[in-house]
Amino acid sequence: MKIFWVSHSSVIPTYREKFKLLSTKKNLTAALLLPHIWPEAGKKIQPRPQDASKEGFPIKVIPVVLPGRIKRHFYPSFFKSIQPFKPDLIHIEEEPYSLATWQALRAAQKLNSAFIFFTWENLLEKFSFPHNLIRKYVLKKADHAIAGDLEAAQLFKKAGFPSNKISVIPQYGVNPKLFQKRNESKLKKELKLDGFTVGYIGRLVPEKGVQHLLEAFAGLKIPTAHLLIVGNGPLRKGLEEKAAKLGIASQIRWVQAVDQPCIPDYINCMDVLVLPSLTTAGWKEQFGRVLIEAQACEVPVIGSNSGAIPEVIGKAGLIYPEGKVEKLRENLQKLVHSKTLRTELGKQGRQRVLKLYTNQKIADQIYNVYQRVLAQKSK
Repeated sequence: MKIFWVSHSSVIPTYREKFKLLSTKKNLTAALLLPHIWPEAGKKIQPRPQDASKEGFPIKVIPVVLPGRIKRHFYPSFFKSIQPFKPDLIHIEEEPYSLATWQALRAAQKLNSAFIFFTWENLLEKFSFPHNLIRKYVLKKADHAIAGDLEAAQLFKKAGFPSNKISVIPQYGVNPKLFQKRNESKLKKELKLDGFTVGYIGRLVPEKGVQHLLEAFAGLKIPTAHLLIVGNGPLRKGLEEKAAKLGIASQIRWVQAVDQPCIPDYINCMDVLVLPSLTTAGWKEQFGRVLIEAQACEVPVIGSNSGAIPEVIGKAGLIYPEGKVEKLRENLQKLVHSKTLRTELGKQGRQRVLKLYTNQKIADQIYNVYQRVLAQKSK
């Protein structure tokens, strides 16, 4: 089988691991298309074309118009770039309402290729022309959809997409050899983290609920505890001001967004990681990859019940009602006062990741989807 992948987020090398694993599958030949520039993880990344000897598959890098615009970006030379490969299947990791997805579907139709798209969409937004028509057309013509979580799958079932054509598979897993428990005493010393450390990794925007994490942490009233916040965003200044008002400014360690390979170092400085996301009219948590990264490192996690967070954590962590600062504080107190509980949840989290969320598990599931879709198309 010849597979052509399109994935703007895979401009980050570590996000390509599942593709590397897929490329080793029997009878599978593949290529990956990337935009020439894309803002990801707080940076504008410019990937380089690579041949199969370096990645296991060739990487094509072509110009993109409107990089960073999920709905509106497109590739002027898309069909020209894909036509020589003559794929049996095109797999695009873009939402069904995007111009790039429409391009990929039209290419698949011209080449008589099977077509799969990926979606995180767990709230059915109302789009204007042409995105409303694009989504309708994609749902009518696609051979299969991969949904990142159960809510996304249910949403498309309600929209009339056949349930037997939907698979629930996260977009990314973790590398358990990279994300694992280890001693980070040197980094802890550099950051002056000499007490119980609560951690957060992610964007500093209102919907991520970091403002509530500050309030819950302040309520612990533990002078020796620290709050490690890794990330950046428009809320940074406001959060610093709030921390000063709460009297916890000296207990917070602010770290700008770090490269993906360095994230395990910071996670291993934490005694607990918190994802306090808040559902809004147009957004709710779609997965929370940092949760499985922390679990893989045997760091216990606390998450709100926004979107897919309870689904991801399962019973290997603590859940509280989103926006309820007192409930978040209670869960933090449980972990502060019980090393046994921290250890137990850490081990449960690691086992859950090994069972469900490694890149190998995800690659295996996607390969099975390819086999089913191509078998169906050949009938």
